[in-house]
Amino acid sequence: ITESKAPKALRLDLVGVALVTLGLLMLIYPLTRGHELGWPLWGHLSMAGSLLVFLVLVLFERAKARKDGSPLVELSLFRVKSFAAGIAVQLTFGIGLGIFFLVWTLYMQMGLGWSALRAGTTGIPFSVAVSLAAGISVQKLVPRFGRKVLQTGALLMVAGLLIYIWESDRYGMGITSWQMILPLVVMGLGMGLIVAPLTDAVLSEVPKEHSGSASGLINTVQQMGNALGLGLVSVVFLGAIGDRLAPQDVGPAFAEAFRHSLWWVAGVLAVIFLVMFALPARPRQHVEGGDEAVDAPEGSAGPAAGAVDTADRSGDVDGSEGVKEPALTS
Repeated sequence: ITESKAPKALRLDLVGVALVTLGLLMLIYPLTRGHELGWPLWGHLSMAGSLLVFLVLVLFERAKARKDGSPLVELSLFRVKSFAAGIAVQLTFGIGLGIFFLVWTLYMQMGLGWSALRAGTTGIPFSVAVSLAAGISVQKLVPRFGRKVLQTGALLMVAGLLIYIWESDRYGMGITSWQMILPLVVMGLGMGLIVAPLTDAVLSEVPKEHSGSASGLINTVQQMGNALGLGLVSVVFLGAIGDRLAPQDVGPAFAEAFRHSLWWVAGVLAVIFLVMFALPARPRQHVEGGDEAVDAPEGSAGPAAGAVDTADRSGDVDGSEGVKEPALTS
């Protein structure tokens, strides 16, 4: 990675940090506590007020950019179509995952009465599938098929959710960890096809001088999405469970709420699939030491394709031409 630095020293944007923190607190805290407190009026007012705080943030960041060029959020990035679409995908994906992982845990431990160890080991096939698909997607699939890989991942996750809903309804409280392997593997493969190449797709058309700010925004938005998803659990999951349940009704109520929540997650992934059409068909690859990105060639077989540097800058002792691997934008 070539050495680089900003043309001038940047200043801390403490006001921007305060506005972001306040806006998120006003939005997420009422969502998290709303069901428990009976959805009080102040909660609704707080969530509505958060929109005004975010509006003030946008206006302040514009002024900050004009004043000293060091805003917390570089708003010009959102003029890049692929980046704006990618941020939307990252946010909604984070919301879906935030909902799924919490309600999945509650379903297994409180609904089915499984131990934490059994619930944790049940998720091993999911983790393995994510790892396998992530490696294959970046190395082999994305250079050849582009954004279709990410969209296939979204459809696979929807398919896995539908299988899970069917199995939970069919087997009821007698469902086993073995029976969960199929939907978890399908979902894991889909997630692996999304999470690994998504950052490269989002950053592929971002100006080089803003790549650091863009990368920071991607990570922040993902965490924001997770927090929103966790807050929405009280709406889509706990809201589907009665307040006063007999002990024998707790398990079935949690199972029903779990299936209800999975429909919400499937809907979120369907939206993600559509938004992905705004991503570049083939993310451009950034060549180490080069000033410009290059488009992945049609039918390229791997991430190094199209990134050959004919100048022997790699110091090969055998005198062969150095093949430069593209620097990962993530």
